[in-house]
Amino acid sequence: MVAAYENSTWKPVKWENDMHCAVKIPDKNQWQRGQIIRMVTDTLVEVLLYDVGVELAVNINCLRELREDLKTMGRLSLECSLADIRPAGGSDKWTATACDCLSLYLSGAVATVILQVCHGENNTAWPLPVKIFCRDEKGERVDVSKYLIKKGLALRERRSNKLDNSHSLSQKSLEIPLEQGASVIPKCVQINSDPDKKAAAVISEPKVSEFKEKILDPRTTGCYKPPAIPKQEVFEAVVSCVGDDGTIFVVPKVSEFELLKMMNEIQSNLKCLGLLEPYFWKKGEACAVRGSDTLWHRGKVTEVVGGTVRVQYLDHGFTEKLPQCHLYPILLYPDTPQFCIPCQLCNTTPKPRDYNKTYEEERWEIRFEELLSSETETPILPPYLSSSLPPPEQLYAVRVKHVVSPSEVYICLDSVENSKAFNQHSNTDDRGVGLGTESESLEETLRRFNEAAETSPPLTDFRAEMPCLAEYDDGLWYRAKIVSIKEFNPLAVLVQFVDYGSTEKLTINRLRQIPLRLMQYPARAVKVLLAGFKPPLRDLGKARIPYCPKWSMEALWAMIDCLQGKQLYASSMAQVPEHIVTLYEDEQYPVHMSLVEMGLADEDE
Repeated sequence: MVAAYENSTWKPVKWENDMHCAVKIPDKNQWQRGQIIRMVTDTLVEVLLYDVGVELAVNINCLRELREDLKTMGRLSLECSLADIRPAGGSDKWTATACDCLSLYLSGAVATVILQVCHGENNTAWPLPVKIFCRDEKGERVDVSKYLIKKGLALRERRSNKLDNSHSLSQKSLEIPLEQGASVIPKCVQINSDPDKKAAAVISEPKVSEFKEKILDPRTTGCYKPPAIPKQEVFEAVVSCVGDDGTIFVVPKVSEFELLKMMNEIQSNLKCLGLLEPYFWKKGEACAVRGSDTLWHRGKVTEVVGGTVRVQYLDHGFTEKLPQCHLYPILLYPDTPQFCIPCQLCNTTPKPRDYNKTYEEERWEIRFEELLSSETETPILPPYLSSSLPPPEQLYAVRVKHVVSPSEVYICLDSVENSKAFNQHSNTDDRGVGLGTESESLEETLRRFNEAAETSPPLTDFRAEMPCLAEYDDGLWYRAKIVSIKEFNPLAVLVQFVDYGSTEKLTINRLRQIPLRLMQYPARAVKVLLAGFKPPLRDLGKARIPYCPKWSMEALWAMIDCLQGKQLYASSMAQVPEHIVTLYEDEQYPVHMSLVEMGLADEDE
């Protein structure tokens, strides 16, 4: 379609109802086949894009006469209706709530479509009466019709007398050889409401089965296989983390490639699981978890505290406390053993065997003199320098480090991409630190500190904005600052990692004084508000972000998918009092348009 019409010019045509046409999608370099529904005005028409099942109103300047050779191909989408149900409430029309619920449940899902065929009748009903089955968030097979009835949005249709005979109605799965015609539907159809994609993209049955067997296991109980211990007594391994109890988690070098391959396959195939209904997690339960790094991992629940869950990443060893909405009760690659092996040092114990706690309480004295010494006192440091962004209207490369909400993220300048542009003016920023050398110097300085982190003095001053070094879940130390004190017994502090934007609650044994030489580098992460879009007016029924209720959880996950691991570009709209930018995916297409097209956001002029 693009090849046939991208260089075409508009010519006046007397358009009438039911005429076939080629339609240019506004603001996109895309053409679709369409059919005119009605003339709204002399210059505005309502058309049906019958290959994707979408209706929209366009200006007649977007229309071209459809070539004859493009009329011979049958429609690529089929109009279907759920059989045996009717709208609740006595009306013969479906409510907007029912339509929104159905759209949310089926959009992007892989579903089994079963045609309902009555024997002895002319099977020309249109829309096609069907039953649709798909997997819910637990991986269980669900009849969509029964789901709507359960939600109170539909009632079971009264059967007519001619269908009372149980043998008169059969279900015929759409398993027809492709050679029989162009209007054939295979057994599994991927349903997608995005008009930019094929509305009914064929998914071959063997591929779907392979995906289910290899990736997903909808068991609500069970566990992942234990790690496979190498047969060699001596083998090379990478230490992924060290637990609070001294457990050392390692990944054998020979398994690194398989782990990377599995992680890539999980991210590629696990796109949409839907919103999880209330689920009661139990300690020790296996799950899939979307971590703070926005990636899917295999996990296990280690603790449940209110609305949060502490989960262990089984293939990496470390643990993290997350909201329950990050977890799904399914198993990923259930037949693949865990890659991370927990170890402990042989013939060593953390305390003497004759350790006596009563003796300790009776004989030990608590002394405070060391806390008052000049060596222990934390020096008062100025706040971190802030990274500056290029002036407004200049396009520059960035990477998103942390997502707070769909409209609030932390970005950092991509020094590799921007160095070419900056080098033509100067190799240093306003503070005299080179863009390329700063990155190397900061990493090198942090690496040297991590080699001797335990010898560094502990942090004793916990005032807000206090610079420090904090230990992340991977066992390494990063630059941070104090946000607030969260708990007093034991003392726990909320810190923000200034080069990434993320926050975490840590006990004080995971905080150290920061060397003065690490204060010369500006904080890399810059908090920005995204321009061009706002929360939609009509999605209040969806699950909300607890700390930002104006946005839905679905919008948050969609935005993370749009930003994850991508080279992006930004243009500053304002820098005072807050940084406001527009993010672009390819220097032209705004990132937020994906949310607008999915109905998860509205444009904001």
